[in-house]
Amino acid sequence: MTGMNARGRPGKEPARRFDRRRRDARAEPHDARQELLSAAADVFSARGFHHASIDEVAARAGYSKGAVYWHFAGKDDLFLALIEERVDRPLREMIELLESAPAERDMAPEASRRFAELLTAQRDWILLDNEYWLRAMRDPELRRRYAERRRELRAALGDALARRMETLGAGPLAVQPERIATAFMALTVGLAQQALVDPGAVPDDLLGETILLIYRGLTAGAAG
Repeated sequence: MTGMNARGRPGKEPARRFDRRRRDARAEPHDARQELLSAAADVFSARGFHHASIDEVAARAGYSKGAVYWHFAGKDDLFLALIEERVDRPLREMIELLESAPAERDMAPEASRRFAELLTAQRDWILLDNEYWLRAMRDPELRRRYAERRRELRAALGDALARRMETLGAGPLAVQPERIATAFMALTVGLAQQALVDPGAVPDDLLGETILLIYRGLTAGAAG
């Protein structure tokens, strides 16, 4: 006996549909994982992390709950995948640009421009990342995963800064690049939080201007 499955096609009875959907999640030509991420983005943005549920994500994507668990270990894993896509990926793109840009390209205004774009396009996800940070402070396992994610970004940014200094022909810095990366990332997070509360307090060019001042101080110290 057949019925209609979660995507509106003839299929087996609900009791047997779970296993079929797990196979479909692997075998169908479209990207099931990306569809689930897209649905999860809508659900998390609308309801916040605490109130969002795997059931709602699955229903919005048109998949069974089992399909979500095929791709993600749980809600935390799904949320971290989204943070990596919506928040970390733009940062990684900026890091890659910093590492590869020619010497004549001024990266300070570029940093400000991309920062402003991130605040505009991913405002909800910056808020959700802050919400998740609060949870991580109270949960050792979440804190470990959160810290690991930030550690990887710091290392990548530190490497990019070192490469950029080579491209600009600057001498070796007295401060390790990863320490500078830590300061830059903290600056970016702090400005983002301030801009969300009081946008007028954070001009579009402030991040780039501050980075430029830090860079000048570092290069002056290296020259001295």
